[in-house]
Amino acid sequence: MQLDLFSAFRNSADFNGVLFYYNGQLSQNVINTMSDTLKHRLENEEAAQAKARKLFSSFIEMVQNALHYSPPDPDGNGEKVGAVAVGKQDNKFYIVCGNLVESQYAARIREKIEPLRSMTLDEIKKAYRAQLKNDQHENEDSVSKGAGLGFLTVARDASEPIEYSLMNVPAHDELAYFYLKAIV
Repeated sequence: MQLDLFSAFRNSADFNGVLFYYNGQLSQNVINTMSDTLKHRLENEEAAQAKARKLFSSFIEMVQNALHYSPPDPDGNGEKVGAVAVGKQDNKFYIVCGNLVESQYAARIREKIEPLRSMTLDEIKKAYRAQLKNDQHENEDSVSKGAGLGFLTVARDASEPIEYSLMNVPAHDELAYFYLKAIV
């Protein structure tokens, strides 16, 4: 990377209040290390305990989602890859996570997120409780590797509607970039 480009990257990160950024291979060990680093950064930011808990909960959901649902990087060494940024602007924290997904699941992702964007917090909490009681999730959803609570957890902890984007990957029609953002 050219030094002037790195300087522009750093300046952009500073301007956008980035406290933590990672881009690369995802594994449980990497997530554990990122979690420890984020905890220390939040302590240094003196984040209120409730806000820090929500931020950390959403962070874990997002990076676990990236680890569990990303296909191997076709242009790399076959590892699962992703990017995550945590920052603070206007006294609010944000988390942005990006990873590859199989294009065939793009409509499914939209179907899960779009309703959450217009639901009230009470409606999200009610849906969360209902999903907790749903002991048929494994039979109803063969794609999900968990209890189907990930997007609900992020939406519940967010102070504004979650945002997302799905973008085609050039030269790989079977893949899309999935970006998810939450403000806490």
